[in-house]
Amino acid sequence: MAIPRIAQIQLTSLHRRQLYGIRGRALPHEACALLLGRYIEKELIARVIRITEAENIARSISSFEIDPELQYCILMAAAKEGLEQVGIYHSHPAPPTPSASDLEFMEFNPCVWIIDGIQKKRFRMKAYQLWQGFLISVEIKQYQL
Repeated sequence: MAIPRIAQIQLTSLHRRQLYGIRGRALPHEACALLLGRYIEKELIARVIRITEAENIARSISSFEIDPELQYCILMAAAKEGLEQVGIYHSHPAPPTPSASDLEFMEFNPCVWIIDGIQKKRFRMKAYQLWQGFLISVEIKQYQL
């Protein structure tokens, strides 16, 4: 399935806490995780159902890399449950905007990217999708199970 244009990514409060924990465990390196869920295309929504933490094999404070074999295994298991990758999460030691390398990788992974970066001395999450060559801001919205 082609990844649709997304206006909103939905997370629960538990998902947010999970992402904060992933970020904390990865410090001082960038953290990364796969966001698994479903697309609600008619509403331009990506709904996160499960988050799977992934080791940053780059072990870098300024970049991340997920083991492609691990990503493949995670996606195959998710597909058996009717889930797909709706997003990628990673942290930044800078403001939550895509870096040049993020933009390059977003071309190959056009799902929603949530970046957790430091802005005004606090961590803040922002979401983006690279859609048909344009970087689009995606609203992060909380939903209840």
